[in-house]
Parts: sequence; structure tokens; C-alpha cells
Amino acid sequence: MSLSLLVPKSSIRWPRVRLGDLADHRLGKMLDKQKNTGLPRKYLRNPNIRWFDVDLSDLQEILVEEKDIHKYELRDGDILICEGGEAGRAAIWKGDSRGIIFQKACHRVRVGPNLDARFFVHRLMFDYFNGGLEDYYTGATIKHFTGQDLARYEIPLPPLDEQKRIAAILDKADQLRQKRRQAIALLDSLTQSIFLEMFGDLVQKGKRSSSSLTVADVGRVQLGRQRAPKYQTGKFTRPYVRVANVYEDRIDLSDVLSMDFDDRDFRDYRLQSGDILLNEGQSTELVGRPAMWRNEIPDCCFQNTLVRFQSDTTKLLPEFALAVFLHYFRTGEFSKISSKTSSVAHLGASRFGRMPFPLPPVSEQTDFVKRAKRVREAKAASTLGDAGSLFSSLQHRAFSGQL
Repeated sequence: MSLSLLVPKSSIRWPRVRLGDLADHRLGKMLDKQKNTGLPRKYLRNPNIRWFDVDLSDLQEILVEEKDIHKYELRDGDILICEGGEAGRAAIWKGDSRGIIFQKACHRVRVGPNLDARFFVHRLMFDYFNGGLEDYYTGATIKHFTGQDLARYEIPLPPLDEQKRIAAILDKADQLRQKRRQAIALLDSLTQSIFLEMFGDLVQKGKRSSSSLTVADVGRVQLGRQRAPKYQTGKFTRPYVRVANVYEDRIDLSDVLSMDFDDRDFRDYRLQSGDILLNEGQSTELVGRPAMWRNEIPDCCFQNTLVRFQSDTTKLLPEFALAVFLHYFRTGEFSKISSKTSSVAHLGASRFGRMPFPLPPVSEQTDFVKRAKRVREAKAASTLGDAGSLFSSLQHRAFSGQL
């Protein structure tokens, strides 16, 4: 069907039905890496789940009892949903399981005869990005989508034929958006390639040397201010950012909170352009996720779910420091040093400050920053633009019965 031929119809009211009445769902296998009996099986984690697709490039392996394998194997058409971290992100499994199971951080959903899998994931994506899952999440700092949350998740349910029609239309629009996104991802990898080409040897040398400079040697490391009832009097109200605002090389300001920062605290926690913010408390694969503050909001502060790094600009350019931290994040260096509880990993300001830091001459940093800036400008010119707007518009029309 040509997207240009779509004509809005009047809004249709569909019954709202809980997922628990439409599908079977199971939380994944609790992992015991100390277990020394069973059959070797690779397993899926949250990082393997992408929207609609499963990334099989980085699978780990454990031993599983034969009685548990059938319980946690996958069938063609099974839906996998992140339980924590970026809770609600979902993929559809294709083919047989090939000896792969899924761990406790993931839900497996098998739809019944009245629900189309692709329609459901499109609906879940729509709610994920538009705040429709907020009433179903458990947890404040780290959001979770538990089995109970999943069972009570309600969706407007059109007839099955209409579900498939909507899914087919949104699939086509998403293909346009994905092609543009692939171009942007290539530009992201280009910056990292430039970084490794110029400084890869220096990074590896720093990791091996006990006398190398540390993060604390080249800048200031500071944990944000705690949120507490005593800071909600309204006398010194100022905006602040938290872990929910800091993504990989991107600040999201769609949901900024505020609390009291008196003059002394404001001086200490006020963000400056060029500050680098890193997730202090997060799921293991997301801990340390960094982005640069570029004065998006004047007079803004930060919470203790974030660590701030301020470069000593006499010897370190902030843009180069960001490139180093993005490399550490993408290669798992932050998750390696983090301390872990049952559901949250913590970067730790002191542990972060002790990490090795490669410091080339400022002239080489400047050369890198200029090259990275050109890539960033190309990336800005290659935004999702019309493809993203079309997809968003079609989502809203589809789920309000106007396609």
C-alpha cells in the first residue's frame, strides 16, 4: 500500500484489553554462573534486544539443566521485552532458538489468536516513547517492567485484520526511518574510528601502565546533590538533571524536575558548558553512559544519580574527554569497575576518578576535535527529518483509529 494514499477516517473506539488476557508471558532464567553441571547454552540479555530485532553479536554462555531448556527456549514469533534498564523495549524472535535461552532481565511473550505480534510491538513502541508505560513501571531510579506490570498493560484492540493492516503500514514507514538511522549510525562509528586511529595505541598503553594519568589527574570528578524532602521547600527552586535525562552522547530535556539549591549549593552544583555527565546508578550495561552539557538550560544543576567531570582545560579539551568516556562506555570499561547490587550498578566517583586516562598533546586533541566536529555537523544535517515525522504521525493516527 502506498503511504501517500492513506486517508484519515473518523476516530474509532476499540475495547481496551489487558495483555494478560491476550498472551502468555514468562520471565527469563535466573542465572547461576557458579553452576558446573548441565548443558551449555547461550543466553539473551537486555543489550541483545533492539526494537523488533535481536542482536546476536555478543552472546554469553552458561550451563543449564536439561529440564529448564525447554522452559526458556524460543519459538518463531516470540516477543522479547526488557524487564529493566530500558524497560519495555521489545524484539520479535525469528526462526528456532538455535540453543539460545533468555535470562531473567527479559520477558518472553507468546501472543494468542486475537493479537498480532507486530501490531503489539508497534503499540508498545508507541507507548514507550510517548509516556504510555509510565503508569505500569515499577521503581523510581531504575524502571522495571515486571510480570505483574506486563499482565495489566492495556492496549486498545482492533479486529485482527485491522491489526495486521496497521502493522504493515507502520512497517513500511519504519523502513524509511531505519535507512536514515543507519546513515546516522555510520557517522557515529566514524567518530570512534577516527579516535581509535589517532589514539588507540595510547589508550592501550595507559591501561597497561601503573604510572599512567588517571581521570582525577586531568579534571574534577563530582557526585551530584542528593534529592531529599528538605530540598522541596520552594524557597530556592532550580531545575536539575538526573539519570533519566542523560543518554549516550545526548541530553534529553523532555522531563526536567526541580528542587531547592541555595546560593552555596547552586555555586557547587551549577552545570557549566563542557561538563560531562555520566550515569552513576544504572543497569550494568548502561552505567557510565556519558553526554556533554552544552548549556541547554540556564542555571541548571544535577542530582547524585549522575557524576560530573570538568576538564582541566589547560591540558584537556572537554570534547576529547567525552570521546574517551564514550569509548570506555562502548567497550564495557565502566561496567567492569562498577559495584553491583541486585538490580543497579554504581559507577562510583572515586572508582571513576582512578581510571587511566590517555592524554595526548593539546595540538593532537584539537585536530581530533575539529574532525569530530565535522562529523557531528554531518550528523545534525542527517536527522530523521521527514521520515521520523511521517512515522510519528502514522503512529498517532493508527492507534487512534484514523488510518
